[in-house]
Parts: sequence; C-alpha cells; structure tokens
Amino acid sequence: MKIKDIINLFVALITLFGFGFFLFKLSELVFENIEKVNPNILVAIIGSTVTIIGYFISRYLEKKKLIEQQIREQKLPVYDEFVEFLFKILKDNKSNKKLSEKELIDLFYSLNKKSILWLSDNSLKAYKEWRIKTINLSDNNSENAGVEVMALLEKMLFEFRKDIGHKNQNLKSGDILSLFINDWYEYSKKQL
Repeated sequence: MKIKDIINLFVALITLFGFGFFLFKLSELVFENIEKVNPNILVAIIGSTVTIIGYFISRYLEKKKLIEQQIREQKLPVYDEFVEFLFKILKDNKSNKKLSEKELIDLFYSLNKKSILWLSDNSLKAYKEWRIKTINLSDNNSENAGVEVMALLEKMLFEFRKDIGHKNQNLKSGDILSLFINDWYEYSKKQL
C-alpha cells in the first residue's frame, strides 16, 4: 500500500470512530434524559437520523450499481469478440478454410489480456479450462476429447451469459451448442 492509501484509511477510521462515538454519546444522553426530552424533538432526531442513514445507503448502492454497469460495459466487447471469433471458426470450418496459427495466437493473446481484467471469477475459470483443453486437443486425437472441448465451450458460454445478467434458468446442457451443431445431442450421446 502507498503512504497516501494508509493515510486515507487512517483518516477514514478516525472519522468513522468519531461518528460512532458521537452517536453513542448522543444516544446515551437521550436515553438518560428520555423523560425530560420533548417528544417533538425526539421525533425530529429519529427522523433526521433515518434520513441521513437512508441517504448514505442510497448513495452507496447507486455508486455500486454505477461501478457494476461500467464493468459490464467493459465485459460485453470481450464476450462479443470471443463469440464473433467462435462463429468465424465455425463458418471457416464449413467452407473448409483453416485459421492460421497467427490468427489463433492473436486471438488468445487478445482474449487473455482482456479476460484477466474483465471476466468474472467463474467466467475466467471456465475460459482457462476451455483454453487448456483446446491447446491439449492436438495431443489427444480421440473424438471424445473434441466433445469435452465443446462441452467446456458451452460451460464457458453459460458463464459469459450469467456474467452479463442472464439467468440461464430454462437452459440445459447442449442448448447453446445445438444452435450451431445441428446433431449435437445425438453426437454427444454416442461419444460420452
């Protein structure tokens, strides 16, 4: 931590302690003299306290929501880039084109860099699992390995969707893959 951060933390703790001590002493004073306090003043104090606390809570929630929105705006292009590249691979595969090694390296470099900053923990973990399995696919030529890679791809896509706010409630394994692999259910049953 930097000195500035330590000083800011120290000032915040002192301020918080001071505010807490003030509230403690105020409540102690009020409770000791409750019968002497005018009920209108007591109502005003309670009302203003609730208003102030409500204000700070709503500001905190607004700020948190704004930060989440800004992070989501950064995530969407990363997810979009990945899905766009995925469909390019599928399109090129149907037309018997092969991606160059440079294109794959460029994609993984770009995605790795962005994923570290913007993917949620679960999305990052799913991306890592898929990436490792994809890299090791050339070492394992079994058809079962290809099915595992596709299953991990779908798991990652589910995590991407969840990360941007979708619930995935009515979706089951195979629903996303069946969008671009017509016989996915039959094929995966044979392989697994």
